[in-house]
Amino acid sequence: MPVEFSEYRCKRKYKSGTHKFPLFRLVILGLVLLLAYHLGFFSKVAEILPLPGSEDMSEKPSWKVACEKSSGRSFDLDNNLGQCSWYVRDSMEALPNGFLRYVASLRQGKVSVIHWVAPTDNFSRPLFVLHEDSVTHAYLHIPLADSSMVWIDESTGCRFPGLCPNQPLGWSSLAIPEDFDFSGQEALLATDEIRGLGEAPVYPVLPGRVLESGKDSSGFFVVIDHGYNVTSRMSGMFRYEKDSVSLEPGDLVDTRTQVGRLAPWDSSAVHLTMRHNGHFVRWNDFYGGSHPVDSLKISKFKEQIGL
Repeated sequence: MPVEFSEYRCKRKYKSGTHKFPLFRLVILGLVLLLAYHLGFFSKVAEILPLPGSEDMSEKPSWKVACEKSSGRSFDLDNNLGQCSWYVRDSMEALPNGFLRYVASLRQGKVSVIHWVAPTDNFSRPLFVLHEDSVTHAYLHIPLADSSMVWIDESTGCRFPGLCPNQPLGWSSLAIPEDFDFSGQEALLATDEIRGLGEAPVYPVLPGRVLESGKDSSGFFVVIDHGYNVTSRMSGMFRYEKDSVSLEPGDLVDTRTQVGRLAPWDSSAVHLTMRHNGHFVRWNDFYGGSHPVDSLKISKFKEQIGL
């Protein structure tokens, strides 16, 4: 038998278009709010909620509390500065950041002392760090032109940590400028010509190990491996019997080891080829990258912080 479906329609309920105004309830609510206001209920709620301006500043730990929490000793200094100091022995886990742990890893003795100096209102942005070991090293936290911060080794003026190259000439020197015209001097595309006064001593730009030394058509040369995938080749040098310069492959040299001299003329030059990861890099770029702040700015910064 076929099943027939019929549509089921419910009865619709129609709402009245008129509403009763709850005047009595509004009056009661108004009285309750007025009573709560006179009892100070709203001010108490404002103190509890984290509204702007209602924070309890006393709950934030001061720089002294933060210092002592990391096992440091706190000291008040002049000019609204604070100092946090640590005695570093075997463990460096108590030091609050990676920079301090790296500085502590450089200690020579069993115990060293590290001092972190910063404004008391912004203790996370230090002005300088002192590391007292067999000698005292100071590391300055200097702002650059783009407002970024960089650590500088106060004794060398170099970015810290990192390689710290020295100028290869003991006297005046001038590297190839950026606007140099290479027409007719294509050889300088892969080397730097650093000029100086005649007979000026020539030094390695970084400590390292001699790979090769000898004499070619331009004079004496030496190739040095400085580690960190950095090598240098200095050529066009003279050697004098009074200097007693003798370099053999495998010899260790530092920035005080004289490897030769310039020719005995009023203006002479040494050819310097720097390579990093096998690629030629201009001396100005290599040196400038490790010296982001000039000596004048370092002196002014030290004067400002009273170091």
